[in-house]
Amino acid sequence: MNKKSLLVTAFVICSSFLTQAQWTKYRFETARMGSPFRIIVSTQDSIGLSNTIKKAQTLAENLEMQLSDYQPISDLSQVNQRAGTGQFYPIQEPFKAILKESLLAYQYSHGNLTIFIGKLVAAWRNARKTKELPASHMLQDWVKALQSPCLEFNADSSAIRLTNSVCQLDVGSIGKGFVAQRVLDFLVKSGYPYALVDAGGKISASQVNPQGDVWKVGLELPNSKKISTDFLEIKNQSIASSGKTYQQVEIAGKSYSHVINPKTGLGLEHARSATAIAPDGAQADWIATAATIMEIEDIKIMLQRFPRVQVLVWEYQNGELEILLNHGILKVD
Repeated sequence: MNKKSLLVTAFVICSSFLTQAQWTKYRFETARMGSPFRIIVSTQDSIGLSNTIKKAQTLAENLEMQLSDYQPISDLSQVNQRAGTGQFYPIQEPFKAILKESLLAYQYSHGNLTIFIGKLVAAWRNARKTKELPASHMLQDWVKALQSPCLEFNADSSAIRLTNSVCQLDVGSIGKGFVAQRVLDFLVKSGYPYALVDAGGKISASQVNPQGDVWKVGLELPNSKKISTDFLEIKNQSIASSGKTYQQVEIAGKSYSHVINPKTGLGLEHARSATAIAPDGAQADWIATAATIMEIEDIKIMLQRFPRVQVLVWEYQNGELEILLNHGILKVD
């Protein structure tokens, strides 16, 4: 594929093809985490599949009820409501797992990605509605407060607390990929090893059939809703993208992304987008987001720790597409 034909995107649309006619593809769709939630299962025997899908969708719902900041009764919201009070709140295994991965993300991204920016996220959500920038002094105060440790576990690690009221959890940079992977793992363990789960564009997939055929993932073009004619192939992998295609706001002539730099408190102003392919959904999700924030050389250093991860970073300005980093995704002539 030469550079002139590169077609890349900030958000993934799933597509797949079966090479063995006897394997039937079943699609199921609902809504979770504010986005379409799709499951595709490739199987020769659909007996019992409907019941398994119901259980998979219930699992996704339960995970959302633990991790959503939109749900006031979710575990995450309950933790946030107690921030700075000294009270611990009990959490379940999935919550612990996403915290563990998020702390690794913070470490490996050198602080460029953190899940403790809930207040900043809320402020920028409001900015998208009001078309007014959050107060700079407020952002500065919050950024300074976030430089101190935010999270504490109790003695047996069964409960957590946030150390001050500025620390508020938001797992938007990792949550959908995490849920997609958990649901895929459940399907595989339930006897459906050939499946794909799409949580709002964060995709986790096994393989299409026992022959090892790949899933083919179509991409949207940057800054548009057109679908590329090129495809990426994934098998026993996850793929996620992050960028400004959908969630952005223009204020006083400047365009700000929904992705926030925790070191400045500001939405990103550049037009950078990124796609990551990784062995795990949560990992693909946070790496794609971090790659929109970090300097390119820092991304290269980070990727030395993840030999199975592929990353593509690009910017699209004034009608021109510039590839900033192609780490194993695009085949270039």
